[in-house]
Amino acid sequence: MEKKGEVFNQMAIISDLLENLNLEMKSSSVIITLDKEEFIKMMSKVYEKDKRMKSDIESENQSFSVKIGTVDFVFSISKSSV
Repeated sequence: MEKKGEVFNQMAIISDLLENLNLEMKSSSVIITLDKEEFIKMMSKVYEKDKRMKSDIESENQSFSVKIGTVDFVFSISKSSV
């Protein structure tokens, strides 16, 4: 399947869907595990949107999160040693 659309727009759609579930949620999170290269690309995209984020993209951070609406998107690096 071809991947279309800008990642932040896609995350906003997911957030909207989760916020409108017919459940009384205390919180909602989406955990996304990426390989290191994709993780750095995503972190760079987030940094471009929000300059307040730590600028050291090559740091030893293993995860970061982005809040869209009431949903936390948590990005982490895959632990597999491929």
